[in-house]
Amino acid sequence: MTRKICARLSKFIHRTLHSEFEFQALAFGFLVFFVMSFRPTVPLGGGEPFGFDVFGTTNQEFQISEPGFFDNFAGISTAGIREVLVEDESGNLVVKIQPRKRDRTVSYLVKSGDNISKIAHKFNLEIRTILWANDLTVRSTLRVGQKLKIPPADGVFFTVRPGDTLSEIAKLHNIDLAKIYAYNSIKKGKIRAGQTIFLPEAQRIFVAKKPPTAGRPGSKSRAIQSIGFRLRKPTQGILTQGFHRGHYALDIANKRNTPIYAAAAGTVKKATNSGWNYGYGKYIVIDHGNGVETLYAHNNLVKVSVGDKIRAGQLIALMGNTGRVFGVTGIHVHFELRIRGRKVNPQSYF
Repeated sequence: MTRKICARLSKFIHRTLHSEFEFQALAFGFLVFFVMSFRPTVPLGGGEPFGFDVFGTTNQEFQISEPGFFDNFAGISTAGIREVLVEDESGNLVVKIQPRKRDRTVSYLVKSGDNISKIAHKFNLEIRTILWANDLTVRSTLRVGQKLKIPPADGVFFTVRPGDTLSEIAKLHNIDLAKIYAYNSIKKGKIRAGQTIFLPEAQRIFVAKKPPTAGRPGSKSRAIQSIGFRLRKPTQGILTQGFHRGHYALDIANKRNTPIYAAAAGTVKKATNSGWNYGYGKYIVIDHGNGVETLYAHNNLVKVSVGDKIRAGQLIALMGNTGRVFGVTGIHVHFELRIRGRKVNPQSYF
């Protein structure tokens, strides 16, 4: 039977190659093969752009081994790695690789292909830290050779005003006074008007808008807003599916290994790098306190562990398509916001 099929196939190919349409047949076959082998990394058919107001206008694909991932995985602000000699249990000197902590501001010259997202990733900083330090916005255009100021950690630069004291500045920005001393050369607590100091872990302070009055008093949504809970967008890409009945989450699609960042500070409650996990695949749950949790599913690689203390904007995973993923969504992150056990629309909290 198999011999007959091979013979018929051989005759068909022979006739095709010796027909007047042999070139057209070969060209058509090549075209079909090419189209069938192509699989877009970002879904076709439209979709709402997501996260470009935060991460910039260009999609970025990061390799797992690219500098910056080691820094994020280490969980501290570093400036690369260093080799040190230490004694092992037997008393022998061995070389050990350690992160090298950076405690001062450095300058960085913009290179071809750089953007704010990539530079922030390289130095293990939040995007807004780079923007604030250089008086830029997400719409600013970088120039090759442009010099950027890179702070040693996430935070802001603050210009001292007449009458300011360090204790008042620390209280205003809700940070420890000891951290201000750790990152600034300040002798005996003396500061002067016009002096610029760095405030680690601080944020720019803006005039708060009047909170909305809509909604029932005591509702869960209102309760969260009253404690000032806000989310940052966890990644950039195309919003392929929004929050609706039957899908209580956001699906944001992009290329494989696109970085995924924590939407808010908290503690890792669940983190798995294997398994089906009810269709979530490799996923993370972060507990933000007050009954608030965020979930990040379908990752290609999880870069945090249960119990890790996470800050807002910290790299936690790389985008993938593990678990129950099919159809137009392809490679994406499934992002959920849970408030006291109830899934709510994250778009209301960005």
